[in-house]
Amino acid sequence: MVFDGLQVGGIERVGVDYVSLLENIGHDVEVVNLNPKHREFETEFRNKINVKHYYFPRKLCGEQYAQLIKQNFMGRVLYPIISILLNCYIWIAKVLFRLKNRQRYDIVIAFSGHFNDLTFVAHNFLKSKKKMAWLHGALYGYLLISDGYYNLYKKIGNLVCLVDDAQDEALIYNHNTTLRINKLYNPTFIADKEINIKNVEKLKRKYGNFLLMVARFEYPHKDHYTVCKALEILRREFSDEVQLLLIGSGPEEAAVREYVKEKHLEKYIHFLGTKFNVQDYYTAARLLVHASVAGEGLPTVQLEAMAYGLPQVVTDSKVGPREILGNNEYGLLSKVKDPYDMAKQIHKMLNDNALYQHYVKKSMERIKDFQPDAIQRDLEKILLEVMER
Repeated sequence: MVFDGLQVGGIERVGVDYVSLLENIGHDVEVVNLNPKHREFETEFRNKINVKHYYFPRKLCGEQYAQLIKQNFMGRVLYPIISILLNCYIWIAKVLFRLKNRQRYDIVIAFSGHFNDLTFVAHNFLKSKKKMAWLHGALYGYLLISDGYYNLYKKIGNLVCLVDDAQDEALIYNHNTTLRINKLYNPTFIADKEINIKNVEKLKRKYGNFLLMVARFEYPHKDHYTVCKALEILRREFSDEVQLLLIGSGPEEAAVREYVKEKHLEKYIHFLGTKFNVQDYYTAARLLVHASVAGEGLPTVQLEAMAYGLPQVVTDSKVGPREILGNNEYGLLSKVKDPYDMAKQIHKMLNDNALYQHYVKKSMERIKDFQPDAIQRDLEKILLEVMER
């Protein structure tokens, strides 16, 4: 399995879970980390995994620049030159890497789905019988971003998507390309983690019935601003005496802190940084809140919250939240970039106990679709099909 870094994040958390599933099936698993400066999450592997480090940045992947050809005349001139130069670099880098790594694999998986791990797999840095790539969202979302993804997917051939929204339309638009695509939900193992009851009680005493957002600070993929504004509306217009805990880190954190300061919300919004005992916070929280502007995949935090029966209010951003919650069947969806609508949905959930308990029950029902045993069976079937082709 090839990763673009093993920092603390949703993709990395899911990757750790898939390593466990593959081991349960009976596979020997190796991990390649293409961004060695990010290795914090390597401690989360449940068994001792052989992790190889090799620096291979996205900026050196020719397909990352594919969109230049659509911009202007200069872009159409530059792209072929950039592509030729970087393909020469990739060929040399592959030869050097293979001199050090002569292992042959049954399947090599580009798991992060970024230009570097896709390029690494598509160009056969690792000798293997079969290649696969994970898409942490819908196919059309990646094709909208760049034709470079499409070029790499063709070389890999076997794809795993979390949702199949607009998949047929995307393939027809791209000349009926034959891509072997399987849909597979992410598993979650978080319910296996031990809960510190004393810490849970401490959190409840300190913050009361608090709202919880667990997300990397990276706008527009995560929209902390809408959630913070919603808290302000809850307190000012709905008189809900609630606080908000933000778990995570990232490049947008300083800007969000400044925004909270400008709105005079420092007493009610708490920045807690990265937490490895997030299960305690899911257990102590009253409600999970989550917002995004750009496309989501299948947000891991939503599944983790469900594992603890925690109801949630989430923006209806493309494409993952609705895939999980349905049409408000398993939680409440709010409008994207609409803090008032989010505040209204949160207020409804907090003040209608019958509704709240309904979603506690529905969360526990829905999480069964993401249990490791169910996902493991589907994963094993997909791998067997790939090997037989």
